[in-house]
Amino acid sequence: MLRHAFVSFLLTATGVAAQNSTTSYDYVVVGSGPGGAPLAANLARAGHSVLLLEAGDDQANNPNISQIANFNPAASDETTRWDFWTKHSDDPERELKYEHMVWRQKDGSFYTGLDPPAGAEQLGIWYPRTGTLGGCAMHNGGVCSLPSDDDWNDIAKLTGDKSWKAENMRKHFVKLEKNEYLEPGAPGHGFDGWVSTILAGTDWATEDVDVTTIMKKIVNATGGDPSQLPELAKKDVNAPDPNRDQDTGVNGMAIHATSQGLRSGTNSYLKATLADAAKYPLTIQLESLATKILFSKGTAEPKAIGVEYLKGKSLYSGDPRYKASAKGPVGQVFAKKEVIIAGGAFNSPQILKLSGIGPAAELKKFNIPVVKDLPGVGENLADNYEGYVLGLADKPLTGLSMTSVSVFLKTPTAPKHRNIHAWCGPLSFEGFWPGFPHEYGPTEWECPFVHMNPRSQAGYVHLKSADPRDTPDINLKFFETGEDKDLTEMLDAVKTFRKAFQSVTAPIGPFDELHPCPGKNQDCSDAAIKETLKLQAHSHHATSTCAIGAADDEMAVLDSEFRVRGVKNLRVVDASAFPKVPGAFPVCPTFMISEKASEVILAAAKA
Repeated sequence: MLRHAFVSFLLTATGVAAQNSTTSYDYVVVGSGPGGAPLAANLARAGHSVLLLEAGDDQANNPNISQIANFNPAASDETTRWDFWTKHSDDPERELKYEHMVWRQKDGSFYTGLDPPAGAEQLGIWYPRTGTLGGCAMHNGGVCSLPSDDDWNDIAKLTGDKSWKAENMRKHFVKLEKNEYLEPGAPGHGFDGWVSTILAGTDWATEDVDVTTIMKKIVNATGGDPSQLPELAKKDVNAPDPNRDQDTGVNGMAIHATSQGLRSGTNSYLKATLADAAKYPLTIQLESLATKILFSKGTAEPKAIGVEYLKGKSLYSGDPRYKASAKGPVGQVFAKKEVIIAGGAFNSPQILKLSGIGPAAELKKFNIPVVKDLPGVGENLADNYEGYVLGLADKPLTGLSMTSVSVFLKTPTAPKHRNIHAWCGPLSFEGFWPGFPHEYGPTEWECPFVHMNPRSQAGYVHLKSADPRDTPDINLKFFETGEDKDLTEMLDAVKTFRKAFQSVTAPIGPFDELHPCPGKNQDCSDAAIKETLKLQAHSHHATSTCAIGAADDEMAVLDSEFRVRGVKNLRVVDASAFPKVPGAFPVCPTFMISEKASEVILAAAKA
């Protein structure tokens, strides 16, 4: 058996560091996020030896990470975060109009805003990801809302693979879910899975407090009956209702967390699997930055046989603790069956390209030998647009302990089904920048919203160099196509929520609106709101950079079983695989495709 030339340290069932001499496993999985973690655990639970490589460490005992309510500090926590600096367009002047543009000052600190000090270096638009065991499921808001049935059925039509149809994908959700807010046996839900789901608190809905008064105005503005608010706040957002995708108004908000408020999913499932090491042969190797995929030599078709990595702490330049002088020793691990990449929408295309899989011209630019020319790798970057209506009440609000509810809209020009997923409450969320959010105190009220199924997905993830420690060049290219239609739909959402705000009377109102039309009792033109939305839209749900596609689509990277086209024993299982963003929040859909991939891979292993 092959052995390391150096000692590596692994996470074991007891959590104690142990020496490892094994470098050959049935499967090697790169990345422990919503795609990689469940897949690694499932393969190990089926009896296969699995090595899971994670570039970060384990922060499960860090309350910023473990407690779902701390998602704001989680995104800013230096022990877990990776900083990506992105663009929204190719227009430098448009970029400089983004209110939360980030700059590096001469003293090394960040400046965020429109008037940077002299000598500051423009970094870009902050897009935080995570480098920790569990991936981005350890810093997100935890919203577990399933996409429309069409989002699954479209993949089935695209590929001709009926297993992607919505009724089949629901089975994967039932398998993974451990529902804690419905009576056991409720249809369309699971109660024995590895992801606990809870409903955001609803006790406030029956109380005589300001936030309830405001929420009733939102119910009214969205076509509901305000007297039904207590029932609406508990409404199952993931019910298998045939009319679900057309249903609008207030719903409950499902969260992937336990009733104790702890994050549930990636990290917790891995730990549960490690707890029975004798039965489940899972090995987790932390602080191991994958640098390239290894291929067999002398075969007609490329065949993945392993992964090369750097061993050490904070070796990726996105880590705020990164030091360019740090050099990690090189290690290699080998897969007897398959290599599975699950680094997410930014890092999966990066590692494929560093390994020689991607657009040939780009690879040759950096002197990377071409293993497989796949022009779609790193292209088709998609993301939802996010906007918001934010204002300050005329007095401090009572009932501030409430949590958000989901609010769905179907705007007049929506092509098929509801297209806006909002959440309203006493909060301020205006996008991401170091140190976010702005806190406006006990008078703040906001309805942030996600515009689902945007018409444009022209973004890209390109290499900056052949150095695997460099972050890539990321341009989301917002509104590249379908600009007016998407902005019109977002405008309609803004109008609905502004109507609700403006209907709140004294002593709570009138609201002093901060966005998009600053001032009390202010109005502004449709054109002005659209311009604000275009310039200030933000996002946090990147997908599709290694997209599944039709057999005759040259831009497709994967087939319907997650296999990289033209390469043996190599798959990609994460949000980069979606042909488009699934619904409003991709985390639970990514859990679902991880379950699907597990089923596909285990079936292949038996064949």
